[in-house]
Amino acid sequence: MTQTDPGRARSLIEQARKTEQLGDATRALQLYDDALSLLEDETDLPLLADALRWKGTLHREQGETELAHHCYKRSLVHAEECGSLNCRAHAYNCLAIVAQRRGSLTESERLYAQASELAAKAGDVRLLGMIEQNLGVLLNMRGNFVGAEARYSHCLGDFERANDDEALSWVLNNIGMLYTKLGHYQRAIETFERALVITEQRKDALVESILTLNLAEVWVATGKLDNAEDACRRSFEGASARGDHLTIAGSLKCRARIERERGAFDASIATLRIAIFEAEGLEDRLLQAEMLREFGQTSRALGNPEEARLAWREAAESFEDVGARHEAAEINALLASLPS
Repeated sequence: MTQTDPGRARSLIEQARKTEQLGDATRALQLYDDALSLLEDETDLPLLADALRWKGTLHREQGETELAHHCYKRSLVHAEECGSLNCRAHAYNCLAIVAQRRGSLTESERLYAQASELAAKAGDVRLLGMIEQNLGVLLNMRGNFVGAEARYSHCLGDFERANDDEALSWVLNNIGMLYTKLGHYQRAIETFERALVITEQRKDALVESILTLNLAEVWVATGKLDNAEDACRRSFEGASARGDHLTIAGSLKCRARIERERGAFDASIATLRIAIFEAEGLEDRLLQAEMLREFGQTSRALGNPEEARLAWREAAESFEDVGARHEAAEINALLASLPS
């Protein structure tokens, strides 16, 4: 190991993060691996912990949940070895996000609490804001919309004052999703469009694709199907170029909804089957439940109430398992509307 290896590793990590932002996930993963190979026998354990965590987050955003979890666990081990409060806090926050995706909300809350305590001790204000935002997502999932909005608004102010455009784009996305759920569509559109300006300026391909997909959902809800189709297509194309299976699956779900709204029920069912196949292995319980909800909607429109009943029962169970009581209640109402 030469004395220049740590500097070389840092350079590779910086390249990986920039490449990831531009949307080349395959190249970014290779750069992370090159850096990690240089750091294997190195004593810069905080850098090693950070690199593993960043690589894990790239896996997570691709929908590769188990690979992300593995990286985060390794990151935590090295963080504990070097005694870095900040690295430990970040690792716990990331592990909490994985637990949340898998529907283990109690475990997620426990991990967020650990992350928050360590971040406070480390004086990491930005990470505390990120954790606050993530706790807002949990409240949103559980139907506590007032609590979620309060946490998002608090983070929004902090990130605005810090001129932290990256974090600002994240919280604006969550606020837009909350407005969509509440039916405040114009506010959702304005919020997503504000976030899109930021991501376009930053050339952040991943977040731009996610925002575009969420905006497509608003266009569907407001009946602007041409706008929705265009946004959905752009999100799908960007996700496909990155190999982002999570956003691909979400885009297909949105496309199926557009097809249903246009009366193309057979096409909608076919698209949903592809989406469900794409989502296999992603471990995203909420996304799976949402797909089942859509499958039930289209099955009912096709005149297949029994298929709708089966899909909605499974969707209701999944929503309840992840604590999404609002969505579970909506599904149970749909079930009650079916002929006995």
